Amino acid sequence: MAYIDNFLSQTLMSVNNSFTEKMYLLVFLLIDLMEKRAQVIRTGKAPVRTLKDRYITSTLWLSNNLLSSMEGLQRLADRVLDNPVYLSWLDLSFNEINEIGEEIEKFINLKILYLHGNKIANITDILKLRKLQNLRSLTLHGNPIEDIPCYRGYIVHLLPQLLVLDFSPVIAAEKKKALPIRFFKMIQQPGIRI
Repeated sequence: MAYIDNFLSQTLMSVNNSFTEKMYLLVFLLIDLMEKRAQVIRTGKAPVRTLKDRYITSTLWLSNNLLSSMEGLQRLADRVLDNPVYLSWLDLSFNEINEIGEEIEKFINLKILYLHGNKIANITDILKLRKLQNLRSLTLHGNPIEDIPCYRGYIVHLLPQLLVLDFSPVIAAEKKKALPIRFFKMIQQPGIRI
């Protein structure tokens, strides 16, 4: 804390302008400090920015943003991440997303995908996640999809690489369990082979 006090007093003294400008600077510095502290608390470290104003990180948190679709996700990742191919954790929870977009397939190194608290209702949307062979943790609870009978069984059979579904471990017995009734009828789409 003494370090912060010393830094602030030196910074404010170096500004030779009005009291109001010094107060704005102080508020700006405190807000910046609080934001960095929140990042550090969540991840253990703050992401580093490159000279191109992109972040060196493998995580992207877009929760609670009222997003209605995943459209433009690749473009956003290309714009803010230094190397989007290494994206391994994507948090899109608590938005208004009603469909899993095709762009998700481009994030081949994705290991954690949070989609809980959205409006995803179609079980066939899960088929878009099958190409994500590194996906180990997925959340879908709080979506209309979870009202489908045997919802968890469908997801476990469609994505056998999952280790965690809805913050609950996928146990070996679930993977060995018989396919849910009407499994193939439920996910049937032209040109899709299970």
